[in-house]
Amino acid sequence: MRKSRRHGVQLNIWPQYGVAFIFPLCVIAIWQYVGANRMLADGLFPSFTTSMAAFWDFLTGSIGTSPYSGDWLMHLGASFQRIMIGYLIGAVIGVTLGLMVGFYSLVRHSLHPTINAIRPVSITAWIPLALIVLGIGDKPAYFLTALATFFPVYINSMMGAAYADGGLVRAAEMLGASRKRILFSVTLPAALPSIAAGLRVALALAWTTVVVAEMLGARSGIGYVLIDSYSQFRLDYVIACMFTLGILGTISDRILGYVLGRRLRWVEVGAKA
Repeated sequence: MRKSRRHGVQLNIWPQYGVAFIFPLCVIAIWQYVGANRMLADGLFPSFTTSMAAFWDFLTGSIGTSPYSGDWLMHLGASFQRIMIGYLIGAVIGVTLGLMVGFYSLVRHSLHPTINAIRPVSITAWIPLALIVLGIGDKPAYFLTALATFFPVYINSMMGAAYADGGLVRAAEMLGASRKRILFSVTLPAALPSIAAGLRVALALAWTTVVVAEMLGARSGIGYVLIDSYSQFRLDYVIACMFTLGILGTISDRILGYVLGRRLRWVEVGAKA
């Protein structure tokens, strides 16, 4: 029985965790074969081992074949600072306006049509205007990241406030609660799951946006290294930057999901996604 139980546990673990490694390993094997045999981009496409060597050099400076050798932490710090400042600005404004628009009909009729008309404009369409008005440096990255963060947080906050449990709102009104008290004591807690979902979506957009901003208007950061490596035909460093973004984006999303899951224990789906 013990043996069968042990095998049963192994069979349960393998489908859940082991299968997840099959596809990545197949991709790595094909990638290594294609890159090592110079089958793409006239031989410029690097193999997996070459790309990982570039990432290690970017991280530690052990090889020293690039002007960015060992500068990973510095550029990561620059990108992280831009993301956090822009993300926090966009999230605070998005939650505030979303709740106000969703709760007060006068505010909704005043602001929502204009915000909804601006929302379809791509973030990349704002880049020329941001560079002209704010110049080269950190400010365009702050602005673009905040803008990318704002819309998903705003929409989710508005929907959460607008579709809060009507029975709870009416009960609070019958008990004599003021509109302000209802907003903060009833509507806001009811909207928190929707706000949490918007915050997670916005974080992924913030990483994407800050990289685009750094490509065009910065002299540091992961995005800047990526576009500068491309101009030097260092595709191994390009992939090293992409690898960095994938890892950090995943880690930051998991951390945010964990924090939201701890604070909002009823949001099981959003926290475990």
